[in-house]
Amino acid sequence: MSLLTLGISHQTAPISIRDRIAFAVESMPDALASLASLSGVDGCSILSTCNRTELYISSQQTITRSVVDWLHDWHRLTPGQFQDYFYRLEHSACNQHLIKVISGMDSMVLGEPQVAGQARQAWQLARDAQTLDSFLDRMFQHAFAAAKRVRSETGIGRDPVTLPYAAVRLARQIFGRLDGLNILLIGAGEMIEDCATHFHAAGLDQLTIANRSVERAQRLASRFKSRAVGLDAIPQLLPDNDLVIACTGSPTAVVNQKMFKDALRQRRRRPMFALDLSVPRNISSDSASLEDLYLYTIDDLRQIIDSAQKKRQSSLQEAGSIVAAEVASFERWLRVQNAADTLKTMRRDANIKRRDLLSRAQRELAAGASPEAVLNKLSNQLTNRLLHTPSVRLRQAAESNDLDLLDAARYYFVEGKEDDSE
Repeated sequence: MSLLTLGISHQTAPISIRDRIAFAVESMPDALASLASLSGVDGCSILSTCNRTELYISSQQTITRSVVDWLHDWHRLTPGQFQDYFYRLEHSACNQHLIKVISGMDSMVLGEPQVAGQARQAWQLARDAQTLDSFLDRMFQHAFAAAKRVRSETGIGRDPVTLPYAAVRLARQIFGRLDGLNILLIGAGEMIEDCATHFHAAGLDQLTIANRSVERAQRLASRFKSRAVGLDAIPQLLPDNDLVIACTGSPTAVVNQKMFKDALRQRRRRPMFALDLSVPRNISSDSASLEDLYLYTIDDLRQIIDSAQKKRQSSLQEAGSIVAAEVASFERWLRVQNAADTLKTMRRDANIKRRDLLSRAQRELAAGASPEAVLNKLSNQLTNRLLHTPSVRLRQAAESNDLDLLDAARYYFVEGKEDDSE
């Protein structure tokens, strides 16, 4: 069994490319079914966040090329267009990478907790779609447990420098004091909830939450004594808001250049701060050309995050030791499973031979043959059939001077018998 991870992330590609490779949540069941139908794919899962898109696959053959082609074809891209941005991990490196992802060791924000929930959702979606085999399912469950150990035994997740934290820092650089400003939050998910918490704590109490589901927006708004509206109200609300933060699951832009242009005209050129935390982006990229609009994406927050994360670097070495131990543990499990599969095959083939020869012996006995002669014949034929394939392999090993195989055969079939006879 072989494990493969094919991915693209903030470490290998800018947001303009990650946009093109991302999967919308609503398309995930169809994407999983399509990927699982590829020849050679035994199990698969897709993890798609604002910072990464990764395919996790189990297979008994080399299928990297067909998976790369499938990913381009699914997103209607020119074949091979973005393949230079992908990373390919195999075998134990897949498990190691997944543990690092879930624990936050591979995140833009070192130690951030959101990706653990996103990975669990990806695992659950694959389970619901029945695209996980036992190997891939075990790898995810093992990675969740290992990541939990990393976070509990090291300081990597303490006092996390989150994207909302960096957004507050950036807003202060632009506006100075934040109290008295109005903020429009577009979306009602976990990231927007974190943004509302951080900005409310920073002194902004004039919050408006816009979401496709007004009911969900109202549940979040009630926590901050703010108002909730639908997405259709955004053009009318923009002129009254100094800060706009968007993070929804929409595959297309929710706010475009014209909306901002009209809003800035009504604001009489008073500046606006806009932050798009979505992939694909929810704010059209051409809006950045407007004067008095400070538009940022999650990639623009990297410098703020990097400086704050230096305090956490000391935890990485300790976390690395835990990851290495957990990867070794999973490798032992894989080896046991592979050995178990071999044993099952051996027993199945031996039983087929046994049943065939037993049936022949029974027919001979029914025809009046001597029981002693039938038993002698049965034992000789069974011995010959069971030893035929190993004998052929050993002769081939001797001819090719495969000393490792010869030593293994001697250990299992010769020395073991001598020990039993003592």
